[in-house]
Amino acid sequence: MKMKDKKAEQKAAKQKHLEQLKAQRRKEPSLERPVAELTEKPSILIVCEGENTEPSYFNQFRITSATVKSVGEGYNTISLVNRALVLDQQGYYDQVWCVFDKDDFNDNDFNSAIQKALANNFGVAYSNQSFEYWLILHFNDHQGGGMHRDNYNDIINEHLKPF
Repeated sequence: MKMKDKKAEQKAAKQKHLEQLKAQRRKEPSLERPVAELTEKPSILIVCEGENTEPSYFNQFRITSATVKSVGEGYNTISLVNRALVLDQQGYYDQVWCVFDKDDFNDNDFNSAIQKALANNFGVAYSNQSFEYWLILHFNDHQGGGMHRDNYNDIINEHLKPF
């Protein structure tokens, strides 16, 4: 079995690279300037089910590449999508997102809301528990079970006391 000569391979690769650099230097430089473009930031509307928690969360994002407006409406599933349609018509947004919880809504209402949102080119973000539970997971490695949704606010407040 013949061994590879790594030094010879490296020397050949280096020589090839130097030849490519010389070829590039011999080309005549282009004096063409690129056309200036001013790109506008996309605007994103996030319509949330919760009136406080979700908008507060999304307002904490420091995004310089987009303008984000989060609105807490207090509506659920299909009502939230209908409200997002109204808000979208009142202003111009590049993206509209509907954020809601599955909660105890029946599957028909939940699925209808998703279908209606997608039919209107809205993004959909939902949590199968509740948004507050997702926040708790930032602080706890909770594996589910043994925590009722009525306790979420107390647990979140305990975690936020130091801040």
